[in-house]
Amino acid sequence: MASDAIGEYLATSKAAAFATPDGVAALAAAVHQRWSVKTGADPDAAKLVGQSPTQTTIATMCALAVPAVLPPDGRSAGAEETMWQLDATLTGYKLESDGDYHLVIGDGQGNTMIAEIPNPSDLAPGSFFAQQIATARQAFDNQFGITQATAAATAAATVQAGAMLVQSATPVTLTGLGFFDFAHGQDGVAPNAIELHPVTSIMFHAEAQQ
Repeated sequence: MASDAIGEYLATSKAAAFATPDGVAALAAAVHQRWSVKTGADPDAAKLVGQSPTQTTIATMCALAVPAVLPPDGRSAGAEETMWQLDATLTGYKLESDGDYHLVIGDGQGNTMIAEIPNPSDLAPGSFFAQQIATARQAFDNQFGITQATAAATAAATVQAGAMLVQSATPVTLTGLGFFDFAHGQDGVAPNAIELHPVTSIMFHAEAQQ
C-alpha cells in the first residue's frame, strides 16, 4: 500500500510543533479556541439545558453548512444550538494535549466525524453540563479500563509527542452539543469539521457477532 504523504507530513509537522516552546504555545491556543463553547460554559449553552436530543446521523451532520460567523464566546444559530443524539461505531480514540478524549466515530458508509469528552477538571468555569460530562468520562474510563494512573501516564506521553489512535469497533449511542471546529488535520474530522463537543452521554453496545 502506498504511503500517505499528506498524513506523514501532518504527523511530522505536529511532532515538530511539540519540539519548540512557540509551537506548543500556538497549539495550546488553537485547541483552546472557543473553549467556553467547547465545554458548554458559554451563556448560550444555558438554552440547551433540558433540551430533548434531536436524533440524527453522521451523514446528516456532515452535510450541514458551516456558519459564516462562529462567535468566539457564543453559539452560531442552528447546529450549535442543538443537542444531538446519534448511533455510530467508535473506530478509534485518544487522549489529546488539552485533556479531551478524542473519539472518531463512523457510520459504515465511509462518513466519519469527531466527538470529544473533555476532562471534567479542565472545563471552563460555569459549564452547564459539568455533571453530564463527568458521567460520560467515567463511563468511557470504565468501558476501556482507564485508571487515573494510566491516564496520567498517557497524558505525559501525549505532551511529548502526538498520541496515536487506539483502534476500536464499538457500537455506541452518543449525545452531545453541536460544535463547528476548524479542520487542521484531525483524525476523523468531518468535511465541515462538525463535532459533538462536549459529549454529554455515551452508551456502549455489544459488538455484532460475526
